[in-house]
Amino acid sequence: MTKLKNWAVICTITLLLIGFGAAIWLLPDAQLSYSERRKLEQMPDFSLEAVFDSEFSGEFESYLLDQFPLRDWFRSLKAQTAFGLLRRADNNGIYLWQGGVYKQEYPLSEKQLEIGAAKLNAIYDQYLKGMNVHYAVIPDKNYYAAEAAGQLHIDYAALRTQLRQDITDEIGEIELFDTLSAEDYYRTDTHWKQENLQPVIDRLSQVLDLDLPTVDSYEQTLFGDFYGVYFGQSALPVEPDTLVYLQNETTRAASLTTVDTQTVSGVYTPEEYDGMDAYDLFMAGAAALQVVENPNASTDRELILFRDSFGSSLTPLLLDGYKTITLIDLRYISSSILGQLVDFEDQDVLFMYSTLIWNGASMLK
Repeated sequence: MTKLKNWAVICTITLLLIGFGAAIWLLPDAQLSYSERRKLEQMPDFSLEAVFDSEFSGEFESYLLDQFPLRDWFRSLKAQTAFGLLRRADNNGIYLWQGGVYKQEYPLSEKQLEIGAAKLNAIYDQYLKGMNVHYAVIPDKNYYAAEAAGQLHIDYAALRTQLRQDITDEIGEIELFDTLSAEDYYRTDTHWKQENLQPVIDRLSQVLDLDLPTVDSYEQTLFGDFYGVYFGQSALPVEPDTLVYLQNETTRAASLTTVDTQTVSGVYTPEEYDGMDAYDLFMAGAAALQVVENPNASTDRELILFRDSFGSSLTPLLLDGYKTITLIDLRYISSSILGQLVDFEDQDVLFMYSTLIWNGASMLK
C-alpha cells in the first residue's frame, strides 16, 4: 500500500510538471497584466552564446515567472493564505484595513526630501521669481490608516517639517493634511476621489483667492467599476470602487492639448477606461506637458501646476478660476528645458506632489 501511494505521488507530480511545462510552451504569451498594470516579460532572444550569459538566465527566469499558467490564480491563493491562514499583517507591504487596500510607505528618506526641495528651489530661481508660488503636499492614504492599523509608516510630521525648512520662504505652503480622510481615497487605489475634493478646493480657493463652484453643483457621471492599482497588487477578491467624474459647462467646453503627442481632447477621455488604468480618463493620463484652455473664462488668470497623477482629477475642478492651466509633470520632462516650452510671466504657480513622490524625489527631472 505504501509503495502504491508513493507511485501515485510521483506520477501526480510528474504529470503536473509535464502539464505546466507543456502549457508554458504551447499557450500564447500574454503581453500585458491588467491586474498589475504592467507589461509582462517576453521570451528573450535565444542563441548559443546567450545561453551561457547570466543576463539571459535572469531574463528567462523572469519570463517563466510572468508567463506561468494560472499565474493570477496562484497569486490570489498565496495572498489569501497569507492573510487568512497565516494571519499575516501584510503581504509584500500590502495590507487591508476597514475594507480598503493599502500599501506601506516606509521608511522616510531625508535625502530624497532634500533632492525634492532643491529641485523646487532651482525652478523658482530660474523661472518663477516674483510670481505667486505655493506648494502643497498631498498625503498618501496611509497617513489616515497606518497607525490605526498597526502598520509601518513614514514620519509624516518629520517630512513636512523638513520640507518647510528646506524649501525657500518665497514659496508658500498650503496645508492639505487636515482636509482629507481615508474615505476620500479609492479603496483599491492610491488616488483621491474627485467627488470628495470639496475641502481641498476650499483650501486652495482661500489661499489663491479663487471663486470656484462647489463640488455638489457638478453633474456626476458614474462611469463604472474601478479596479485600482492595489487591487491587482493585493491579488485579493476585493470589491471594486465606482469611478465617478464631475462635469459642468466649463469642463465640457474646455480643450486639453497634450504637447507630448500633439493631441487635443476634452479634460475627460472616457475611452481610456478600458485601457491599462481606468484612472487615465482624467486628463488623458500621465503626460510631460499639457495645456487646458477654458473658452468660457471670465478672467485672464492662468495657473501653472507642477503635478503628479493626483492633479489629473483635481484640474477640472480648478478650471472655473482660470483661462489657462498648464500642467507639468517633472517625472517625464527635464526642468532645464521648460523655458523653451512654457512662458513664465505672471501666472499663479502651484507645486502639488504626493508624499509618495516626495519620498522618491530623485524621479523628478
